[in-house]
Amino acid sequence: MSDVLGFPVMAASALTQAIGFLYRRAEVVLDRRAARRRPDEVEPSQQIPAVVAGDPGGVLDFDPRNVTDERVQRLEALLEELGQYAEQDSSVDGRDERLRRAMGGLRNVLEEVYQRRITFVGEDRPSSGRRIVTKVGDVHGVSRALKARRVSSTASFDIEHTAEVVHPGGEMTSVEFDELN
Repeated sequence: MSDVLGFPVMAASALTQAIGFLYRRAEVVLDRRAARRRPDEVEPSQQIPAVVAGDPGGVLDFDPRNVTDERVQRLEALLEELGQYAEQDSSVDGRDERLRRAMGGLRNVLEEVYQRRITFVGEDRPSSGRRIVTKVGDVHGVSRALKARRVSSTASFDIEHTAEVVHPGGEMTSVEFDELN
């Protein structure tokens, strides 16, 4: 269960998996930014641990424009803080507030970069999945946040679709799909 620290109290084994998962994601983001790699590069493999709920997406499934200088600074600071925990499994304690604050901060930055929720088993929040934010001014025609031919029944989306004004004849549709698999 999550609390005000932004990261749940977990058993040591689950927390170790969560630390490894988030730490590796942050390293990939920073490596990709530093090397200025192409968006079509081969995706490094990463096993999704059982402690992750839902689909967090692939490790390169982010827009490099989301990796701002401010986010890089936050990631670097959080990785430095978490380095001791990533290297020493024995120092992991699920009640450690400093660790949980750092993990919550790291998750928040990664969610901003990946535009996805990253949720862990047992948390009281929607499963990991895609976040779509569409904010428009005036809608005279059609505004859709998500249009797809086929969507998996296990897909998870968090959609925020807003407009200032929808004029007569205008249409706002948050989700439209042809087939649910």
